[in-house]
Amino acid sequence: MVVCPDWDTLMEVYHEPIEKNYELLEEIGKGQFAVVRKCVELKTGAIYAAKIMRKRRVARGVAAADIAREAGLLAQLRHPNIVSLHKVIDTGKTVVLLLELISDGELFHWTPSSETEAAHVVRQVLLALSHLHSHQVAHLDIKPENILLSTPPPMPNIKLIDLGLSHRLVPGSDLRALFGTPEFVAPEIVNYEPLSLGTDLWAVGVLTYILLSGASPFLGEDKQETYTNVAACQYQFDNEFFGNVSEVAKDFIRSLLIKDPKERGTADSCLKHPWILTDSETSQDLSGAMISAVKRGCVQAVSQLLRQGAPLDVKDAKDDTLLHIACAAGNETMTSLLIENGVELDLANEKGLTPLHVAARNGHINLVRLLCLSGCDVDKTNRGIRADVTAIKYGHLDIANLLDKLRNGNQRENYIKQLQPTHRAIDRLQIRLLGHCATGKTSLINSLKSGIFSFGFFRRSRSQNYSTKREPSIELDVTSKHGSLSFEYSDNEYEGTIGVEWSRGNVGGECVFWELCGREDFLASYHHVLTFQLPAVHLITISLREPLTVQLQQARFWLRFIMDRIPPKNIGFAGKFVDIKIILVGTYAPEPQTPNSNGTNYLAPLLPFLQEFKAILGEEPIMVALDATNPSNPGVKLLRSHLTNARMEFLEDGVEAAENIRRRDKSHATAMYAPVANHDKQTGLVWTGLVEAWRSHVQTLEDPPVLLSYDELLIEVRKINPLVSIDHCRHLSQQLQALGECVILQDNLIVLNPEWLWRDVIGWQLSPEQRGRLGCRTTGVYTLEDFQARCPCPANQALQVLQVTNFCIPCDVDDDEVEYEIPCLNLIERLRGLWEPWKQCSTTSPHAGLRLFPSEAPLYHLIPIFPHLQAQLRRITQTWDPRDSDLYQWWRGSKLCIGPCESIITLEEDDQGYIEIRVRGPRGASSQCFALLSVIFDAIDTTVEIVAPALLLERHWLSPSQLRDYDEVLHTWEPAPLLSALIEKNFEEARFKNPFNGRQESVWDIVGCGTTLTENCIPGPRQPVKYIKSAVQRRLAQMLDPPDPHGQDWCLLAVRLGLGDRVANLDSTIDSPTLRLLACAGTGCTIGSLVKQLRALGRDDAVHLLLSHTPVFVLSLAIDSETGSTLSR
Repeated sequence: MVVCPDWDTLMEVYHEPIEKNYELLEEIGKGQFAVVRKCVELKTGAIYAAKIMRKRRVARGVAAADIAREAGLLAQLRHPNIVSLHKVIDTGKTVVLLLELISDGELFHWTPSSETEAAHVVRQVLLALSHLHSHQVAHLDIKPENILLSTPPPMPNIKLIDLGLSHRLVPGSDLRALFGTPEFVAPEIVNYEPLSLGTDLWAVGVLTYILLSGASPFLGEDKQETYTNVAACQYQFDNEFFGNVSEVAKDFIRSLLIKDPKERGTADSCLKHPWILTDSETSQDLSGAMISAVKRGCVQAVSQLLRQGAPLDVKDAKDDTLLHIACAAGNETMTSLLIENGVELDLANEKGLTPLHVAARNGHINLVRLLCLSGCDVDKTNRGIRADVTAIKYGHLDIANLLDKLRNGNQRENYIKQLQPTHRAIDRLQIRLLGHCATGKTSLINSLKSGIFSFGFFRRSRSQNYSTKREPSIELDVTSKHGSLSFEYSDNEYEGTIGVEWSRGNVGGECVFWELCGREDFLASYHHVLTFQLPAVHLITISLREPLTVQLQQARFWLRFIMDRIPPKNIGFAGKFVDIKIILVGTYAPEPQTPNSNGTNYLAPLLPFLQEFKAILGEEPIMVALDATNPSNPGVKLLRSHLTNARMEFLEDGVEAAENIRRRDKSHATAMYAPVANHDKQTGLVWTGLVEAWRSHVQTLEDPPVLLSYDELLIEVRKINPLVSIDHCRHLSQQLQALGECVILQDNLIVLNPEWLWRDVIGWQLSPEQRGRLGCRTTGVYTLEDFQARCPCPANQALQVLQVTNFCIPCDVDDDEVEYEIPCLNLIERLRGLWEPWKQCSTTSPHAGLRLFPSEAPLYHLIPIFPHLQAQLRRITQTWDPRDSDLYQWWRGSKLCIGPCESIITLEEDDQGYIEIRVRGPRGASSQCFALLSVIFDAIDTTVEIVAPALLLERHWLSPSQLRDYDEVLHTWEPAPLLSALIEKNFEEARFKNPFNGRQESVWDIVGCGTTLTENCIPGPRQPVKYIKSAVQRRLAQMLDPPDPHGQDWCLLAVRLGLGDRVANLDSTIDSPTLRLLACAGTGCTIGSLVKQLRALGRDDAVHLLLSHTPVFVLSLAIDSETGSTLSR
């Protein structure tokens, strides 16, 4: 044994062969210049890990100084979370570090199952780093491979290993180096800037990101791209990986992944972050964490600290309270949170400034409003200076004027009271009437309102002498696969119909009636009525004068129409619609009716044919037969009773919810959170004084506004109450919409007059009577002046609404002129020669095509969608180079070209109607054709999501060989056989014989446009079940939730999927057990495996549903094979 003076720290080094006292066993690790082997001490039997490092000889090996540094640091810096050093042996050619053996594996091979487990590990890493950093030592190689588990999971202890790159970074040192693992290096390493202790904290941020998501934040396709991402600090929290990760955890990562190392904090400060703190942490630690979290602006972190008992009355070194800090930063959300939890409002800091002074000084007028709304003292002074004087001093006259208005205590209390919720719930019932023309919708509304006090606007009554009217010609072709609907009507009789008529009345309480005209021209607009305010009652009117087959066809059409337009969310047991109630109303029932007759028997014959609509009709459908023209008719009285019951059902919790909200907000100084309670359900919307004040204000205006943005509405409402915030305005609009007095559109637009929207804007443009008037252009393209000539209201407002509702697209003609395309008004017929056969079409030129079919009455379900598809295509092409692309559109057709490729999209009436898509290109343009087809798919998917999010379209692929031959009659491949074949075979193995020309065509020949099959193209059946469309999920719930007498339901499916032990937990009569089952199935459960189990279960109906509505292929945009992928198409 000798003392070696070459080491950084004096320590014992043994110069002897390691075999003298130790037996080397199997290799357990390996690096570039080192090998780690298990070894046993011969004398004691103790087991160690021998890290054998070869000394540098010329260019290879480890420098003696580096070995000495690592050994010296390990000898000095002993810590429970750092691997311990037992002995150093110098064999001459190698140096052996005998380290404690850690046998529970690397962190690299373990994935935490919860945030608690991840935080437990990260906390230990920070403790180790805190110890290192206290000695001015940076590890500089933090990564999962250098963290070993010393005890088994789920809450393992860890040890930090491999200090080979560690350096002592004393203040003033200027160490620059290019080393480390690319995914974990900090920007200062990439940019060759001085390293610091904060370099380790960046790696901890990356490590935490990976532990919580399984994804790497900066990993690129190659090392250079990874370095570029790191240098730019480009990362995001993808919802796919972070959908279930708390905001507090994200804030912890954000606090570390900061480009400037000085802003990353220290290991000690990280240990005080609320995500890291344990329940046993002291109140003092929480105080420091609170100040840090408020300064960073992390609301979620502050919320968690408050739940852990953190105090609110803490101050920083400048004697600023938490409220001072939040007000100085202008953080409205943080300020609201602190006030809601009872922070003191009027404490002064060392300069004598209150939070109100700080907000006024910095020009944060919204914070001034919030503080005043919460009850701060507006007259409190700082050395005799009020906050309004401070605002004037710093040039914020708007704040000074606001505070001056609030000096009057009574007026201030009145403003505050207006914004506080009352005990009264908004219980106005939304009633929507749908049905074909001449089914008595208008008469029914008048009868429901007749004889009872009513209010609001009323339409003029039309003649009820129906004996002189021509009945609509609506026929059902019983020989057709899907049936046939006709929307014919008499122009003379129905000229005044404007699509949607809005009125108010009283049927057992206040109601809003939305009458939807049965004319085909207006179907494209009805999704805006059916989805904007739920819950609602839908009355489907059916004339009992019509033949039974026509009654059935009308009932099925409108039921499907409604179901397709309600977003498939909140799916209940057996697919039940939670917020929808449907009542079938048979009008013009024969006379006389018995006083006690409910008329159900007139509609009962329809029920056996409406079983698939149980999800929306309910187990016991409500049906009423009545004379719509007679208010005293027993059927009308019965309908009133059903509407009253629906009101009670929808709003049964309304009063209780309103009272709870009122009590909650009364207990706080602020009403800030009152307006944002439960926007989606009327049960959470309550009256406030602001609603009453706004309605009174509007009545005093000579020319009330009809269309405002939220910013414009805020300006108007502040004329009533200067304390109003943007959140109060949003809630006001929600209240008005629940009252039926406004419609909230996208892009933050609010229509304050529903009649104006439907009569003067949408109804006027879609009305066929207006198309023949002066100024109409058959192209559907208008300049602003042309449009104004045919519009009954200001064109700029109407066009703004039409753009937001996807009816209109602005097109730049040149620098000074804009034209507006309205596809609904495009009446141009298709030109000849748009898709002429190419003279020399080789067998390798790419051709592909398909037809989109709804399940029933295709034409009339596609007609409302196609104009919106044309608008979407125009919107897409506006981002393309016009020199290399073109879009030509006509009535029910579009031709889209880019580069050498062409496509044509048409709405065809053959076979009851379908949308046909064809794509072609010259030889060598296969990938471009495939990309063009993908663009069209995206346009269709987006359009369906806007108009009919629950609509299911079957994709029937056209034979590519026949497309190349330009045959008149084409064979189509239905999706079910293609998907069924792909369960067992790949794209090229699955082949089919075309019965028309006898040629063999593989699935990839059919769908691939002739492009080369790539690895990221995955057969549809191999998708995980989580990618099943929501609309398909609802129908699966309809099929599999109800108990089956033979056991062929979700219970047996759970057993077949290996989840039989979870049946008791999955069982429910409120939620769908089938969807709960699919949600807990792992990623290994694919659509294909689900189909196999359903086949074995004998559920061919569910099998056909899945195979018909699963895409043939999906494109996997893989981020990393170990972290998951994103699926599209």
